[in-house]
Amino acid sequence: MKRMIPEIHSAKSVSTKTLRSVWKKISDKPFPDVYAFTLDDDEFLSDLKLLQNKTGVIDTRVKEYGVDFSNELIEACTFEFNGHMIIFVRDTVPLVDALEHELRHVETWNLKKSNKH
Repeated sequence: MKRMIPEIHSAKSVSTKTLRSVWKKISDKPFPDVYAFTLDDDEFLSDLKLLQNKTGVIDTRVKEYGVDFSNELIEACTFEFNGHMIIFVRDTVPLVDALEHELRHVETWNLKKSNKH
């Protein structure tokens, strides 16, 4: 696969080594097709808003937390793009904590997909 390079100036790729390390802490399943990037606050909020307005994107914060709240409080998000799971994390939050939370979502999504086949 070609290396994914976002058109976002502040985006920095999170190493596969870091992703695998966090994945091993939460799951014994094979490592999924996932990429992660850190973004500065302005770019994160801008991209989050674009994602939320995209047809077919489901915002799960109400389901997850029981209440709707400002995007300003969101530290990370996960979405699917062309068959790959993508995680965006604000560069101002603890990376490993955010990745652990988001990778738990990835693990659940992968489980749902594998149960359908």
